[in-house]
Amino acid sequence: MTHTRRDLLAAVGGAGAAIAVASCSRRDEIDTNADVPLSADRQWRTALARSLPTEHDYRPRIEGTLPDGLKGRLYRNGPGLFERDGHRKRSLLDGDGMIQCFDFTAGGVRYRNRFVRTEKFVAEEQAGAYLHPTWTTRAPGFFANLGGHIPTQAGVATVIRDGQLLALDEAVPLYALDPDSLDTLGAFAFPDGVEMPGCKAHTKIDPRTGDWHLAATGYGRVLTLRWLVVGKDGAVKAQGAVESPRMTYIHDFLATERYLVFILHAVEFTPFAMLAGLRSFTDSLTWKPEQGNLILVIDKAGGEPAFFEAPAAWMWHALNAYEHRGTLVADFVGYDMPDHFISANPAFSSIMRGAEGEAAFPGTVRRYLIDLKAMSLREEDIDAGHHEFPMTDPRVALREHRYGWFACGPVGDWIFDGVARIDMKSGARDEFRFGPRHFVGEPIFAPRGGAENDGWILAQAQSGDTGLSFLAVFDAADLAAGPIAKAHLRHHAPFGLHGYWAARA
Repeated sequence: MTHTRRDLLAAVGGAGAAIAVASCSRRDEIDTNADVPLSADRQWRTALARSLPTEHDYRPRIEGTLPDGLKGRLYRNGPGLFERDGHRKRSLLDGDGMIQCFDFTAGGVRYRNRFVRTEKFVAEEQAGAYLHPTWTTRAPGFFANLGGHIPTQAGVATVIRDGQLLALDEAVPLYALDPDSLDTLGAFAFPDGVEMPGCKAHTKIDPRTGDWHLAATGYGRVLTLRWLVVGKDGAVKAQGAVESPRMTYIHDFLATERYLVFILHAVEFTPFAMLAGLRSFTDSLTWKPEQGNLILVIDKAGGEPAFFEAPAAWMWHALNAYEHRGTLVADFVGYDMPDHFISANPAFSSIMRGAEGEAAFPGTVRRYLIDLKAMSLREEDIDAGHHEFPMTDPRVALREHRYGWFACGPVGDWIFDGVARIDMKSGARDEFRFGPRHFVGEPIFAPRGGAENDGWILAQAQSGDTGLSFLAVFDAADLAAGPIAKAHLRHHAPFGLHGYWAARA
């Protein structure tokens, strides 16, 4: 997300900010007396919101037998530090970025974790206290929050580009790390002449061409969507900007060989109180289901963008999209309401206080069929269970896919205790569940042969029974058989977000 004080002030005006100072209710000051503490059998969940301040380097204990062909590195990114000087982050999604690396060689697995040394992290480490606001949490002290500037925590996703391991967040700069040592190298340099004032944490890579698709949102008088396609050689192949008809928030997007697809949620972003230092960014979001979704389709070759209406649905993450006989097929995980994130007491915030929270609406697997000739959109339900962190075989990205892999869990909860593979054509389902006292993160696909579905699924899990985390290795085509092997860590790992597999030749 990108928003400068100058741009936002231009959008709302100094008078509006002054009114907000005087009249805004402080939604981010939660009445903890209303909290319902987690029951004894659910207390283990607080480990997901507990920092991992120590940086490790060791070989985990292996249970089972690692596949001979599994050679490479799994990088994972996510918030690793939630508090300084008695000040604690307000959401599970908010914290300084920490890269974990599982290095698979013939000798086994080596585990390391390192914090991304952003400018924010270094300054706050030296001060021993939080100095800056982040997207869910205001900084200590009123004046530190004025203007709405949010520095990157580099704690959402990771990808290798130009030989550098990148740590991405909802802002710029992207931070580059050495993929071998995990040392932070500094800000990643975009190609000359590229104006990317922001960058979404999620990017798309075309496996055939190597083209890298990036998107950004800029909040000013209106919301501006910027997009960029960078070739394998680093040259800019296409770029553009579109003014959005609504002020909203976007986390992910979809791409095909020719098109980009953005879901403009039924979420309203109101910047007045954030500018005035009274609310965080996420507390400035309001769910407006009566608005429905707007689906924006952009032709990368140029031309006017197209808009389509759809029922209200919240999308954290896209699975994949492709073109089929004049129709765009866009698969994603959608929520009828994101109560786990935007509600009176969202689960992602309550867990930081060891309390229960709202998370009644499941993430269901959905499909948009966008007919570009008839200018129509139809939504289909693929699977009504509870899912998140969708993943395809990366070799079919931007083109037709058959399968999707997901973290899955019980409906009516925000916990995922298993992994599932869904045949996106037949709806057939293959899954493995670790049990109710587990949390499973994003399943990463590590390719093996040349065909889709041939490979391994790598899924990191937190055990509520041992209090420790482990990485499970599955045959991607037979999840129900259970893990082939587990790499057991000596400690817990906090709630992780996204990962990247880098095969070794």
